[in-house]
Parts: sequence; structure tokens; C-alpha cells
Amino acid sequence: MHNGDRAVLRIGVGVAIAVLVCYGLALPMPHLGCIMAWIVLCQGKPLPIKKGIVVGLLLMATMIGGVLMVPLLTHYPLPALLFTALLLYLLMLMGLKGKGMQAMLLITAVTIIPIAGLIEQSLAIGIAQMMGLGIIIGTVVNRFALALFPPQATHAAAAKVALAPESPHLLALRAVLIVLPVWLLALSNPAFYIPAVMKTVMLAQQTNTLAAKQVGRELVLSTLMGAGLAALLWFALTIWPSLLMLVLWMALLSLWVARRLVRLVANRFTPSFWSNAWVTCLILFGPAIQDSASGKDVWLASAMRCSLYVVVALYGWACVVILERWRPSGRPAAEPVPGG
Repeated sequence: MHNGDRAVLRIGVGVAIAVLVCYGLALPMPHLGCIMAWIVLCQGKPLPIKKGIVVGLLLMATMIGGVLMVPLLTHYPLPALLFTALLLYLLMLMGLKGKGMQAMLLITAVTIIPIAGLIEQSLAIGIAQMMGLGIIIGTVVNRFALALFPPQATHAAAAKVALAPESPHLLALRAVLIVLPVWLLALSNPAFYIPAVMKTVMLAQQTNTLAAKQVGRELVLSTLMGAGLAALLWFALTIWPSLLMLVLWMALLSLWVARRLVRLVANRFTPSFWSNAWVTCLILFGPAIQDSASGKDVWLASAMRCSLYVVVALYGWACVVILERWRPSGRPAAEPVPGG
């Protein structure tokens, strides 16, 4: 069996087990656990189980600590804004140094947890616990999947980005400018905009791996692809609404996405495109299940969320274009370089 096939099977089996655990145990906001598991499963080098559990617990504690930002936001909004912007900038730099997963989770703690705390403190703690648990589930599931489908050879080196000396700081600043306005918007209606903040964090990190001319197409199309996958998943689940069908359909669609992510199926899009599309699918599909359970109009709520995510993607594209035009002469933009 080809090593790429083994990677796809590991991801598919891992997603199935994560969905079974998160939804089967009726955990709060189970789609967040599935997203965290997906991120862990897509890592090139899996974490040891003990280290994954420790990392999950530490991140859980760190995210719960994000609740401490709520009084600062409530009573001192301007210092809270400046402090959040500084933390985002430092964490984006951390992500550019090869610690993307840790940076993304900490960015989530800085952005989503305080906003959730404005609604209810227990909601913020629940999100923190679910995301930390998702890391632990993803690590255990990844090890189990590796035991079933062990890799036989290392993957070819992925395309890297050659950056000018100032580029990491420019990229980090650009990512902050993409995330911060949506985060400020979320302060006005936290319940509606929490998924949008998570989507914006993913988009901001995606722009850091793309050349400027690729950004617009990938941000918008990956969002639309995710919406299409979520609609397909919802239609499929209406045939026989049950936990078993949810697990099977999620596993099937994740296999379809993973085949394109690891390039078993030739396509024009980068791995980050497919990863972002699947995360968008989960961000749309998870709340849709909650809307259905509470009697809300699923299609109207999903259409509003999808429209918001497309607007966020267009805004991210506009930020990249404007900042690229302001780039000082003599400092070339980041371009992909094949090989190592």
C-alpha cells in the first residue's frame, strides 16, 4: 500500500473515531473537538500519547486562563484591545517559526475564550475544555490509526515559502489586521460571531503560506467548498439521522478531502485549501445540528453564517492586496519554492 494511501486511511479512521467519541458522549460543542482532532491528524509528525495528553491539559488550562481577559474587556476595553493585538502579533510570529498548531490554539485562547466569557463564563470554560479534549482525542486516535496503518516512508518535502528578512513581521502584522476587526465585531454579538472568529483565525494562518496572487482564489473558494461539503453532509444525514450515519458520512467525506490534501488526486489547490475547506464544513455543520435540535431554521442560519464567512474571506483578500501594494520596493513578496 502506498504511503499516501496509508495517510488517507489514518485521517479517515481518526475522524470517524473522533466523531464517535465527541458526538456519542454528547460533549458540549462536539464539532470543536472534531476540528482539533483533524488538526492533530493532519500533522506530519504525530505527538507521543503522553506528550499529547500533557499538551492538551496545558492548553486547556491556558484557554481557561483566557477567561481572565473578560474583566479587562468589560472595564478597560482599550488596554484589552492593545494587549490582544500584541499577543496576536507574537503568536503569529510563533506560528511562522514552525509551531503552527500550538500558535493557532493559543490564538484561539486569546480570541474566542474571552468573547465566549462575555456571554457566560461556563460557556468559555466549556469551549476551553472541549478544545483541550479534542487535542487529547486526536493524539490517541492518531496513535491508534498509526498502529493500524503505519507509514513506510517519509513524505516528500512540501513546498516552503522563501521570505525576505522583514517578511515574518509583515506577515504577522497582516494576520493581525485580518483577525482583529472581526474580533472587535464579535464583541457586539458574541453568540453569532464566535464561529466567524475561528474561521478568521484559520484564514489568517492560511494567507501566511500563500503567495499574494493565490490568496483571493483560495480563501474564497475554500470557504465555498466547505459550505458545499456541509450541505452535502446535511443532505446525506437526512436520509437516516443517526449517530452511525453521522460517523460513516463524516469518515467518507474526510477520506475524499484527505485524498486531495495528500495529492493522491491531482488538483490545482494546496493542502491548506483542503484543510481549510474541511474546517469550514465542520464550523457550518456543527451549529446546524444545534439549530435543528433547538427548532431553528437550519438553512437560513447556515446561509447567514456562510455569507459571513465569504465576507470574511473577501476582507482577508483585500487586506493582502492592499498591504502588498504598500510593500516597500526592493523587498520581494513571498513566493513558493519547491523542495526543501
